[in-house]
Amino acid sequence: MTNLTIAYVMRGRIPSDVLLRPEDLALLERVFAQAVPIHETHPDELAMLLFRLFQEGRRDEKKLLAAAEAWFL
Repeated sequence: MTNLTIAYVMRGRIPSDVLLRPEDLALLERVFAQAVPIHETHPDELAMLLFRLFQEGRRDEKKLLAAAEAWFL
């Protein structure tokens, strides 16, 4: 998946009334790019999971990725 595709999927799943700082979106995109090759899940499902985990307070890249990986185990 290219970075452009990752950005499109991530941005397409974020509710329109949510404002993210550019660095927050970049964090979500980086974690998405790392998690996609690991898990055979639909990109939309992964994007929504990452966004929900982010909203719950996981703002560290390693912790966010670990939480996403734990979800799929």
